Order: sequence, then C-alpha cells, then structure tokens
Amino acid sequence: MKNWKRYTLTTLKWLSLVIYLVAGLWFVTKRNRELVCKTIQVRVVDSSENSFVTSKDLRRIIDKKGSSPIGKTMQSINTFELENRISTMMSVRDVQIYKTADGVLSVKVKQRRPLVRIFNHDNQSYYIDDHGLLLPLSDRFAAHVLVVNGKINEPFQLKANQDIMEWDTSVYKREPLIRKIYDFAQYVSDNDFWNAQITQVYVGGYDDIELIPRVGSQVILLGSFDDYEGKLNKLKKFYEKALPAEGWNKYKMINLKYSNQIICTKR
Repeated sequence: MKNWKRYTLTTLKWLSLVIYLVAGLWFVTKRNRELVCKTIQVRVVDSSENSFVTSKDLRRIIDKKGSSPIGKTMQSINTFELENRISTMMSVRDVQIYKTADGVLSVKVKQRRPLVRIFNHDNQSYYIDDHGLLLPLSDRFAAHVLVVNGKINEPFQLKANQDIMEWDTSVYKREPLIRKIYDFAQYVSDNDFWNAQITQVYVGGYDDIELIPRVGSQVILLGSFDDYEGKLNKLKKFYEKALPAEGWNKYKMINLKYSNQIICTKR
C-alpha cells in the first residue's frame, strides 16, 4: 500500500512538471509570436577607420521597400533577406543581423578595408582592398592609403569586386605590375615605419618605380619591385645612420637600384 502511494505521488509530481514545462513553452512561444520590433540598433564596427558606410545608409537599405521592421512582429522579420540586401552594398564586407528577446533588431556591419589607391594610365581611379578586390571610390569619403599612379595597365576589366589575381596567364609572361603593386602595398601597410614614411609611388615602367616619402623632399628610385623588402631595409639603415647627421634635405635623389649600395645625388 505504501509503495502504491509513493508511486502515485511520484507520478503526480512528474505529471505536474510536464504540464508546467508544456505551459511554459506555450507561453514563451506565444510571447515570441507576438513580440514586436521596438527599435533597430545599427553599428558599423570600424567606422573610426573608414566612412564608406554609415548607419544612415544602412537604415535606408533596411527600409528600401518602404516598410520598416519597426512595429512588425519579430517572427515575421526575415533577417536572411535583410543581410542579403545589405551585402549588395559595394563597401560592405560582412553583415550580421539578429533579434533580441526585448524587441531589438541588431545590425552589425564591417566595411571593406582599402589598401591602396590606384590612378592608372587612363587616369581611372579605384581602390584595391586588403583581399585583393577592386573597390570603387566613394563620393563623400577618401581613404588615407598609399597612392600609386603612372603607367599602370590592368590585365583585367575594371569592375567592382574584380579579383586582381585573375589575369590571363597566357598573355602575360611575367607577373602583372598591378599584382606587384598590391604585394608592395600590403608590406607597407603592415610596417609601421614605412606606412608612416611612404605616401606615394610613381610607376614609370616595370623596372622604373619611384617612391615619394613623407619626410624629406627627395625622390627614391626603387627600380623594380624585385627584392623591395631588402631595398627598404637598406634605405632604413641609411636613414638611421646618415641622414640625422647630414639632414633630410641634403639629397634630391636616393637610388636603391643597385645591390649592396646606395647612390645619392646632392642638390
């Protein structure tokens, strides 16, 4: 008899727990179904570095079809569709949209990072980002990056998101100059000293590269981009040992073309 009572009480406890869980799940599901979007929080995570995309732009894209998510049930908001819509913006690298339990639609966007700005042989201008993709210019923002101009002819069609690695190898027997420019820009960008020192590169030809420094008014003849790291290391030693004593403006030209030596031309 005692065992029967104990069994009955245990069964009733488990049954009550199941009913409680089912009721709770039903309540939460009903609440989620009825939960309304109260506000949209938009954040451009790298806005301090670049301003290709603003919160205002993103809100405009979200409301593009004239129907704001605010006031709609959270369940009816298609975050996947909104992410795809924002991803069509040329300057957007990554977008994440999620819903919160208190009725907030959170939008987080990361911009593409321009690495170098090109002015080619036809005076067309564009950026190459840090993934090697072409990025169109912005009407309202200019990135402070390395500028390269001169006799630059691209082995591909100029279009947004064009990968500079995609060139016709059957036509070009050696690596296209644009690829060497990209490699050089990556190195300069990752090096604190040269990123602060080199502001512009002029391309006179495949083996005729000139560097324009920020400090000093001399022109630096690099020659080709071959072994540019070794040439810059040689130049840095020259900066550290010779120029402090002789002055930054003593020379009008510094020639790094030849191995194991630096040829300087005085003013």
